[in-house]
Amino acid sequence: MFLRLQVCLALALHVLLAAGRQLFQRDNATASAFVTAGNGIFQLNGKYFRFYGTNAYWAHMTTDYDLDMTFHDMATIGFKVVRTWAFNDVPNKPQSGPYFQILNGGKATINEGADGLQRLDKLVAAADRYGIKLILTLTNNWNPERQMPAVAWNRRENSKELPRGYLQNDYGGIDAYVRNFHPGGTHDLFYTDRTIIEAFKNYVKVVVTRYAQHPAVMAWELGNDLRCSSTLKASNNCNPQTITRWAAEISKYIKELDHKHLVTTGDAGFYCLECPKLFAKTSTPKRPALEGPSFDGSYGIDTEDLVSIPSIDFGSLQIAPEQIQLFPVLKKVKPATQAIGDGGKWIEVHSQTSILLKKPEALLSSGIVPKSNWKYFVPNDQVAFQPDGVPCHGVERFQVEYSITYWASGTRSALLIFLPALTSFHPIFIAAINGNVDGVLQANWLQDGITSHGTTNPIWDRRAKRQAAPLGDSPQNGYANEPRYEGAATGQTAEQFASSAPPV
Repeated sequence: MFLRLQVCLALALHVLLAAGRQLFQRDNATASAFVTAGNGIFQLNGKYFRFYGTNAYWAHMTTDYDLDMTFHDMATIGFKVVRTWAFNDVPNKPQSGPYFQILNGGKATINEGADGLQRLDKLVAAADRYGIKLILTLTNNWNPERQMPAVAWNRRENSKELPRGYLQNDYGGIDAYVRNFHPGGTHDLFYTDRTIIEAFKNYVKVVVTRYAQHPAVMAWELGNDLRCSSTLKASNNCNPQTITRWAAEISKYIKELDHKHLVTTGDAGFYCLECPKLFAKTSTPKRPALEGPSFDGSYGIDTEDLVSIPSIDFGSLQIAPEQIQLFPVLKKVKPATQAIGDGGKWIEVHSQTSILLKKPEALLSSGIVPKSNWKYFVPNDQVAFQPDGVPCHGVERFQVEYSITYWASGTRSALLIFLPALTSFHPIFIAAINGNVDGVLQANWLQDGITSHGTTNPIWDRRAKRQAAPLGDSPQNGYANEPRYEGAATGQTAEQFASSAPPV
């Protein structure tokens, strides 16, 4: 309570001081204020830039006060980069709350009003006030259809109905475009149909040019977790080259509009080691351990070819053990232990890719669901809690702490705990993770003290009318952790992680 009081007082003082300052002038930004990538590393202000941060897909749905409080709290603990959705596609104008684009009747109508892209303006301004860089995602692979009830952001146990914007897959995306322009079509039409491509490029142009001169933006992300399929199936014609060609066209287009910001694809990092390449000249050597759908192109992704596109500045990867089995199941190893170990292997492989292609890599979403959060877990392709069929059912809290530390810093002390799951990899792990993955983002920021979500009533609804809970938490999908970065193995803070140089 005392800490929250301190935060609130500091926030109030900051708001009062900010009110007397002149707003940020985009044209005054110097070249050094923008994050750059070269020789396999990120740079900011002429210095090596290594960052730890988080995801907050829901941020533009909140009020101005909650936006400011959220970015204040993120900055207070040292987070440098936040990834958030720069899209909000709806089939019809909602009763209330922000939306950025209506996709209906074979048309796309962009909303630049106060309940539209001006909400994104507020978000960018809040990030800039607190020195946070943004990775702005332009679409999402996941958008299962569901009825959107007009209810407050209550805790799951108080309401089985989740309001619009609660889930990360609520904001439209690839399937929303396909349903609008080609009802009954396959998911991969998004990558090949010229009508859809031009509609998406039109949206991209409006958003990208809006912030082309703004240094608070670190990078444009083409789309979250791009794949050949989603809740809409893929056609028989979709393959890794399909998405690579699309990514090359869109990223080149963004560079024509905005030469100051970085561009990344946003894929989860899947490989196709034996696929023909459009851009990559070499490939990570195939080893017996690198088998299965994560390495054979089954998801329609060839991350090496994507990163090799000239207009792509850095590679991306994601870790979500509850939703994807990255490596073959190991016998006599507990699922939680393998999940944490597999995350380390995944980072090690991408570290090699970074060295090979001489471009930096960033872990754009990393998380593992603790048992205490299992009731909140909703997979990317679902709209309701579905625990059946997932091997973990959540892990212990200490395992969450170790996974965060292990994936982020890869120190020897964290490594030794998981050696049973890493027998074929541990000799090269000690330096691999710290060496060549220079950005790590937690999967979901959990903000407490939210007063209103901006989608129904201006005043926050008390959770089930509990007198002790006049304020609420932001949405979460099960991956939200305490708003801090403290590994049980190393005790590194976000600042220490960002300032620590990789081992030689």
